Amino acid sequence: MAEQAARHLRIMVPPAAWTAAMEDGSVRVPGLTWETAPHIAHAPERFVATREQAYDVGENGLRRYIIDLLDGAPPTAIPVFFSREYMHRNLLVREDSPLSSLADLAGKAIGSRLTVVSGTGAAVLMMLEQAYGVDLTSLKLHMDIGRFPTNRMGLNMQPGPGTDDVALAQLLGGELDAVIMTTGPRYYSLFGGDGIDDVVAAHPGLRTLVTEPEVMVDAYRRTGLYPISDVVVLRRELVDHAPEAPAQLVDAFSQANALAGRHRDAEEQGMADRELALLGGDPYGYELGPDQRLNLEAYTDFFYRMGAIERALEPEELFIPSTVS
Repeated sequence: MAEQAARHLRIMVPPAAWTAAMEDGSVRVPGLTWETAPHIAHAPERFVATREQAYDVGENGLRRYIIDLLDGAPPTAIPVFFSREYMHRNLLVREDSPLSSLADLAGKAIGSRLTVVSGTGAAVLMMLEQAYGVDLTSLKLHMDIGRFPTNRMGLNMQPGPGTDDVALAQLLGGELDAVIMTTGPRYYSLFGGDGIDDVVAAHPGLRTLVTEPEVMVDAYRRTGLYPISDVVVLRRELVDHAPEAPAQLVDAFSQANALAGRHRDAEEQGMADRELALLGGDPYGYELGPDQRLNLEAYTDFFYRMGAIERALEPEELFIPSTVS
């Protein structure tokens, strides 16, 4: 009997050490071959790539994905999480601001071009509430609502700045006390060396509110929060016609994750090693383990309490069953 041809996939991966082995040929899975397609940096476009473009594997934002499930779509996600942020260094303040902690933001005016239901925007608010006890109704949020069925929390919201440049100008001008922006993934969001540092360097008079890794790690140890805002998703036709592929892809991405050290320079490897030493463990397994379950439950519950989704799903409901059994 002739051997069955391998299934060839077009996958989108971020330009990161933990996915590089998917591109250099060092990861192989029997029955699958793949090519890596250009990564889409702009999140809204990236989140629809497996539905509207010729990608077999991509990413979707957790809230957007849950809305699809609640609308009746079958699960297409696998428990693979490329990018997580600690959601502390995301906040910029003026250099002369008296604010020194996330707890100090209670009652303050916070703005962003991001919506309150975006992956970063909502996760920063969740961190303020659950790790620092900030009453979110005390905040003056200059952030657009986005797709927001009902404001269950009673948040004080008004339209936000349309761009980062406008938000930063309002911060420097005193209209805002803090601005939310995205940071780099994983250990970059802990130690810096990412885009948020570039923003600060380009705008004299600004600083990140929290810079101490020990403060962020303390929040993780107290709460377990290290938000998962995006999940890896597969094209629906792939799930339907190749039932073995989802588990194979979890294996492939796990292999690549384990080989990340081959693709880091000494500085980046030093950050990766220091992060795990501070955390006392590795939160980056591609599985539905205790860390992943806690963070998925916390974030989906927060989205529900905000009014951004109509029902909070259990973690098992999010994933293709063969990948979490």
